[in-house]
Amino acid sequence: MPLTSAEVRATQFSTTRMRAGYDMDEVDAFLDIIEADVAQYADELQRSRDGEAVLRAQCDQIQARLTVAEQRLAEAEQQLASVRAGGVAIAPIPAEPQVPDELTAHLDDNPDAASVLALAQSTADEIVRHAEAKAQSIRASVRSMLAGQLADLDRG
Repeated sequence: MPLTSAEVRATQFSTTRMRAGYDMDEVDAFLDIIEADVAQYADELQRSRDGEAVLRAQCDQIQARLTVAEQRLAEAEQQLASVRAGGVAIAPIPAEPQVPDELTAHLDDNPDAASVLALAQSTADEIVRHAEAKAQSIRASVRSMLAGQLADLDRG
């Protein structure tokens, strides 16, 4: 179990009888414990930084995919409006962008990163579903408002 700062502060060394000072073996043993703990903390810090870098890369990728999804949604809405207005044919939506090879290799090497990416992907998919539902709701609201205005014009 790692040392706490209180334990380090409370540690007292016995003095030697032959000369003034502390018992060198006791001090060396204590420093060995501190060295091991510092090494452990440094390793944990590095792992945390590596994990942060992976999460940032995944976040950037998800942001890019979200931007693409938003663009596709806007294009689809424009095409839908064009079809309703003038009968323009709808072009097929291109396939999703591929995951870069370097990220795929990293995900294969790190199952934790793969699970975080899967969670992030499901979250992004949920955000897209929510956005599509909101867009449908807005379209329905606009249709209702337009129908009401048309009815008012017919009466007037």
